Amino acid sequence: MCKRMRPLLLLLVMLPLWACEQGGRDQDPSVAKPGLTEGPRKLDLAMDHDFGVVPHGSRRSHEFELDLDLLGQPFVPLRVHLECSCGTADLRYRDADGNERFPDGSAFGRNLPADGEKTFLRVELDTRKKEAVDLPKTASRGYVLLQQVQDPTGLGRVRWPFVIRFGVDAPVELRPFAALDFGAVAFSMTGELTTTLRGDENHRDLRFLEARATDENLKVTLEPDGDRTVLRTTLIPNALGNHRAAIAVRTSDPEYVVGITATWKAVPDLEAAPMSKVTISTDLSRPQDARARLRQFVLVTDHDVRRSPEFSVVEVVSESGEDASSHFVCDLSPVPTGGRQQRLQVRYAGGLKAGFRGAIVLGKPNDTGAAGAPRLKIDLVVFDK
Repeated sequence: MCKRMRPLLLLLVMLPLWACEQGGRDQDPSVAKPGLTEGPRKLDLAMDHDFGVVPHGSRRSHEFELDLDLLGQPFVPLRVHLECSCGTADLRYRDADGNERFPDGSAFGRNLPADGEKTFLRVELDTRKKEAVDLPKTASRGYVLLQQVQDPTGLGRVRWPFVIRFGVDAPVELRPFAALDFGAVAFSMTGELTTTLRGDENHRDLRFLEARATDENLKVTLEPDGDRTVLRTTLIPNALGNHRAAIAVRTSDPEYVVGITATWKAVPDLEAAPMSKVTISTDLSRPQDARARLRQFVLVTDHDVRRSPEFSVVEVVSESGEDASSHFVCDLSPVPTGGRQQRLQVRYAGGLKAGFRGAIVLGKPNDTGAAGAPRLKIDLVVFDK
């Protein structure tokens, strides 16, 4: 019996060692099978182009030729990634007569270059998309993503890296803002920002003639002020949400227009976050302890800076309009780092026989209840745990 067991014991001892050896081989990239790598491999074929220092407002372009034969196997270029926000890039095939076609982003054989076609990566730099400030030489990286035709999983994709280098020379000085951010602007408010423009030391004679904005709710004017020109902007919000507009300032140089970006968020005068709702799940047969209010709260904000940021509880009512204030304790306190923000905390005080749906209505301190007084409704839902 012992002799029969020896081969079995030897096999059991050797099996873990063999499995570890095989696992190590599977993890060795030098023996990994094509098309089965965990992510796109980076090719050692980096391309590099230096645009030099580009005048602000100008555009530059460059083409890299991709020799796909260097990859050894048929790879299809899928798409291009470029980290620079002011640059765009695309892939194209071009024959000897200059005819071009573009791959459609799929790894089918029809997207391989045909006989007589060459593959190009075209990169375009548009400094109008950058702020009108000097930019020292910088490097922006990107890559072309490629996939083998016979690889249905995409696990064998590769990245062909490239780098573009450039600096920007702006002929103007903008103080204090090269871009305008109004932040949160309440519907009842008007946003106002100013900045000044002047030609830099090499363009002191540059004059600023006219300013226009792409959003009709953003009014812009130019006013001479000594050796500078003041750009005054007035914003009247009319739609909730985030907005972005471009301001174009025409100059005495017919080839140059100063581009300035303006951003803002239009918000209601009274706002609750993360949502205007408090949900409570508790045993209705007894009041909650004081700690419960720490997790049952919303943040409320009055964005109208002409008023006090403080709120007061006007009423707590059920869906049918009945007074329910005796069943809840509502506390309001300022948020130390929240500017005009306050925290509304709610605690169940007992007395309900079933689940509850209603609302907490907030107003302003010393509110007389006059028509048109601001109100903020917070939905209130209670479940019997």
